[in-house]
Amino acid sequence: MLKLLKNEKNRQRALSKPLIDDVLLTLQQRLKEAIKAKFSSKLKLYIIDTGSCTACELELQGLFNPLYNVSKLGVEVVYDVREADIMLMTGLLTENMYHHCMQKYKVLKEPKRVIAIGDCPLFHAPFKNTFALKGESSIHCSTAYHIAGCPPEPKKLLQGLLAYIETLEI
Repeated sequence: MLKLLKNEKNRQRALSKPLIDDVLLTLQQRLKEAIKAKFSSKLKLYIIDTGSCTACELELQGLFNPLYNVSKLGVEVVYDVREADIMLMTGLLTENMYHHCMQKYKVLKEPKRVIAIGDCPLFHAPFKNTFALKGESSIHCSTAYHIAGCPPEPKKLLQGLLAYIETLEI
């Protein structure tokens, strides 16, 4: 690591501030307006990991950093599925997580909105043929939308969330 920072070009790149481009600003504004129009207060998300490598969770955490800052746009993570407007599902549905996931899905308030994050929930994974997996998550609980990528970067997550919210009839 020290070797990398000794190189002046790498050092400057590491210390430079990330730039917010016009696309991101427009995306953030549209998401804020869509949340205000479709939900009474904040958009409450419940995130469930059904057996992932945690790459998608890291990208989801990136949404709350100062660059993307979705909390100022009206997005909130809740820890009780009963409070959630949308459940975000990441990872392959494993045997160990199947019952837990189905319990959470049953108590999710109506209408049940589930978004699959990444390629794993749809079984686009290199290690999909194993006894420890239940199958595609969409077979066991109806997923309303899918945000593709391995893992999808935060901007793509914002675009997918916005695209889904805009399709909602509320």
